[in-house]
Amino acid sequence: MKLFKAAAGAAIACILCAGMSVTALAEKADTSEKQVVSAGGESYEINYSDSDHSEDAGYLKYRHKLVTDRMNSLTPSGRIKADFSTISGVFGTRLSHDSRFDGMKKTYFIDVSQWQYTIDWKKVKADGIDNVIIRLGYRGYGSAGTLMMDDRFYENIKGAKAAGLKVGIYFYTQAITYAEARQEADFCAAVLKDYTIDLPVYYDIESVDYDYGRLDHAGLSKAQKTKLCRSFCDRIESYGYESGVYANLNWLTHMINGPELGNDYRTWVACYDTYVDYPGIYDAWQYSSSASIDGITGGVDISVKYDVSYAPVTKINAQINNGILSWNKAAGADGYTVYGSDNGSDKYVVADVEGTSFDISNQKSASYCVAAYNYFGGKKHYGSVSAKVDSFREAPASVQVKRSGIDKATLSWDAVDGAVGYEVYTSVYGVISRAGVTKATSFEISGSQLEKRTAVVRAYNKNGIYGDYSEVVSLPSNAPSREPHAELRANKLLWTSVPDADGYVVTRDRNGTKSVKYVSGTSLVVDESVTADYYVQAYTELDGEKFTSAASNICSFKGISYPPRGNVDLDSSEDGLSWNKIDDAMGYVVYEVDINGNETEIGRTDVCSYHIDDPHGAVYFVKAYNSKEGKEFFTEASNRVKTTLPEVTEAALVSKTDDYAVISWNAIEGCSEYMVYVDMGHGYKQYSSVKGEMAIIVGLKDADFASVRIKGYVGNAEVVNFGLFSNQLYIIGDEKSRPADEVFYFDDLLGQ
Repeated sequence: MKLFKAAAGAAIACILCAGMSVTALAEKADTSEKQVVSAGGESYEINYSDSDHSEDAGYLKYRHKLVTDRMNSLTPSGRIKADFSTISGVFGTRLSHDSRFDGMKKTYFIDVSQWQYTIDWKKVKADGIDNVIIRLGYRGYGSAGTLMMDDRFYENIKGAKAAGLKVGIYFYTQAITYAEARQEADFCAAVLKDYTIDLPVYYDIESVDYDYGRLDHAGLSKAQKTKLCRSFCDRIESYGYESGVYANLNWLTHMINGPELGNDYRTWVACYDTYVDYPGIYDAWQYSSSASIDGITGGVDISVKYDVSYAPVTKINAQINNGILSWNKAAGADGYTVYGSDNGSDKYVVADVEGTSFDISNQKSASYCVAAYNYFGGKKHYGSVSAKVDSFREAPASVQVKRSGIDKATLSWDAVDGAVGYEVYTSVYGVISRAGVTKATSFEISGSQLEKRTAVVRAYNKNGIYGDYSEVVSLPSNAPSREPHAELRANKLLWTSVPDADGYVVTRDRNGTKSVKYVSGTSLVVDESVTADYYVQAYTELDGEKFTSAASNICSFKGISYPPRGNVDLDSSEDGLSWNKIDDAMGYVVYEVDINGNETEIGRTDVCSYHIDDPHGAVYFVKAYNSKEGKEFFTEASNRVKTTLPEVTEAALVSKTDDYAVISWNAIEGCSEYMVYVDMGHGYKQYSSVKGEMAIIVGLKDADFASVRIKGYVGNAEVVNFGLFSNQLYIIGDEKSRPADEVFYFDDLLGQ
């Protein structure tokens, strides 16, 4: 025994000395530029360990562990097996799991900090480790309580994720106020904002080993330390992370209320033994600090995670009655999520509810299902989803309305599959009321206010679920729904058609003396010898009685002049040609003038506009006309307008030598010639005009910069009409090498 103690003492001295020298070799992150991270409205300057690690409680553990590992090396000790089913140390016995975890999947993971130094993560992965919890940082245990980064956090998280491990985080706390606990969570969130983690963020709360830290000195009660954990966990959950608490058995039992915390957050218990005698809820057990893992120098903490389900286990059965979706209660459930589906497979959240029913009468999903959940550790844990229950949402289609008599109209629609009846609603000035219910696919509405109403229909099924409303239809009054619009063209009165009219009545008002004429069509030739005002009304005929709409606008006929009186004032735009209305005109003729001055009629129209499908720089004018006894009479020609040539869009370099370049471009229909402009660094000037779509630019031998643009033009005795400039084609240099601003000179564009 004395020999063992002496050997152990020598080993301790040796290891302590070795620990000091190894510590000095610890690699730190590059701190030449201070890193600042932000979260929770605060910014944090990243601090890394100082040389003596006096604030890092993990360093004390590390030094003690060196001694422990050395002592263990003097005794029989086996490496933890590949299946991680034994603990390290002198025992080598198998773990004994609590019976509550019987049949559950068990996953093993390690946790690391800077005190594992450089880790070969590929070897760790190859040795069967798929999960790791990495220390992000800690609060110094001295009185200042400085927030510190783990020196190797960035190195570890990048390496672990690159090797394909799932990653979680832990933070060692020395917080002594709730604000400090929340600050620690903000600090973690700020550092993690550029990373995605797969496992929880754990709050490591424990005493400082082999020393006395600020948390130990604070004298906080058990309830206060429990609230520290809640402050951190709730805050980190607000950032979207799952939370958990790491502590040993003594802390979970005596220092904090572990069972209470276990109801709301994941619990990771540290107990270096073959069995955990802890009645509270936990789902991870750190059972050794001396696992031997390929890729890591020395022993490392190892834990087992149980695949604990926090979801309700009660099977949910849902049904729909009278527009209410209801289901049975799930034992212990915190709430229920109602899902909707439109195609029977994909589902989406409709609502979260606390009770066991939900009104779906105004919802639009085709089917519904329900899942119970428990809220734990910052996330919802769902039980199984109920079977889908079909809803009913189809709207009646092809709704039509017809007058069926004086003050009566009949609605009709297509049948809806699964419907047992239909409701009909009408609206008067926005006030909606139910007109009635029917099992048929038609419904008669009567009343003197039909002209002020609209109507909709919806179906319902045997469960009392209503489908969507149909399209809104306007109910007809006895008279047509609207008045026509009339106009005179020479001696012809024309008007717009009214869809629900049976015919039209034309009224002629000659100095107060009125006469009417019933017409089935939408035009009437008026008597040229009579000066009078005309207006038109649409009418319906019900039970032998005519009901007329409001009157159209009044059209005054003052006789006809041959040719029409007035001058056509022509204008052009991107949409074509337009002009003023000439009262006596029956129509208008559009003419085109080509490059040789030839005038050609290209179209006729009875409206005051004309679209030109292919503008190509031509000149246009318009004449109004009317006719009598087979002879046409024309006004004088309007003013002449021109359309713009299209833009040259495809200027390109064909070939180039030291002295000249060949360029080409797309052809423009109707173009007489093309103007070529060259900029040698002093602004664009006309270079040449060509009839084809190719040009040679010479004199480039001594040039430092050259660019070209082209535009087309049409020219004749009356007009010179230019198109738009092409793209800018650089022959020598580019935009950055231009020595002067772009300048255009437009003198002598035709080269005359």
